[in-house]
Amino acid sequence: MKKYAIRLFFTFTLILLGGCTIDQKNTEQQIVEKAQERTIQYFKEKQDLDVVITDYRFGPSDLQGIFISGYIKNDESKTFNITIEYGGDEYTIGSISTSENLHLK
Repeated sequence: MKKYAIRLFFTFTLILLGGCTIDQKNTEQQIVEKAQERTIQYFKEKQDLDVVITDYRFGPSDLQGIFISGYIKNDESKTFNITIEYGGDEYTIGSISTSENLHLK
C-alpha cells in the first residue's frame, strides 16, 4: 500500500510540473509576440520603415528584456537589434543597434 501511495505522489508531482512548464511556455510566447508587435510598431511609426523579425532571445530574467533581431523589408543588408523591456502590460524600447548602412531618424 505504501508503494502505491509513493507512486501516486510522484505521478501527481510530474503532472503538476508538466502543467507549469506548459504555462511558462505560453507566457513566453505571449511576451515574444507582444515584443515583436512593439518592434514593428516602433519602426513603422517612428522611422517609417517596414521590418522583418528574424530572431529573438530572452535576456537575464531579472532584467525582463528580450532581444529582437531583424532587417528592413526589401533590404536584408540593413539589420538591427533592439531590446524590448517588458513588465506587466508595458513594452518599451530599451536600446537599438543597427548595421553601418542603416541610419535611423
